[in-house]
Amino acid sequence: MVVVRLKPLEEILETLKGFKRVFIFGCELGSSRCKNGGLKEAKNLGEELEKFGFKVTGIRSPGGTCVLERIASPERNLLKEAEESSDVILSLACGAGTQLIAENVDIPVLTGVSTIFIGAERKGKYFDEYCIACGDCIISKTGGICPVARCPKSLTAGPCGGAIDGKCEIDPSMPCIWYTIAQRLEKLNQPDVLLKLKTPMRDYRKSIYPRRFVVED
Repeated sequence: MVVVRLKPLEEILETLKGFKRVFIFGCELGSSRCKNGGLKEAKNLGEELEKFGFKVTGIRSPGGTCVLERIASPERNLLKEAEESSDVILSLACGAGTQLIAENVDIPVLTGVSTIFIGAERKGKYFDEYCIACGDCIISKTGGICPVARCPKSLTAGPCGGAIDGKCEIDPSMPCIWYTIAQRLEKLNQPDVLLKLKTPMRDYRKSIYPRRFVVED
């Protein structure tokens, strides 16, 4: 999922200077799961904004703000509702959702969150970065573990040599991911996979921005 972090209230207030009527969008997928931009946080933020004199004209938090049909359909056009009632839209959705809103309305769209990474969730509390969407996935060769996202140096051909006792030299509080990969392959009874590992040179053309994916008919 896409993980976001709610901006400090002071920063949001500064961003909203000059506006009065604010429509807030949350998102019930990533933003809600990490408790930094779902309906609950949107309502809490709305209450705070009203204390500072803003008129909150609406709060909506669809399940997937980055899906156009969820925010603008003939049956339920949330964008039209926001545009007709407000001076500005404040989005707590990820960067993709916020941009999708912005390109489909004619009023300013501001963000109340920072999109920080694509991660995995544990116990509804812990979120760890697992993927940087590099466009050239190699985890089939590394025990299902991505060294591009989970090694601070994004090394794809093995450890750097600086790890001590299985800990990363950049941040000793976390394991060297290549140590974890070796353990995983040994558990799978595939230790020789690592010895034979030959990851190709990364094709950085696959991560040139902006990228596009089209579903084939």
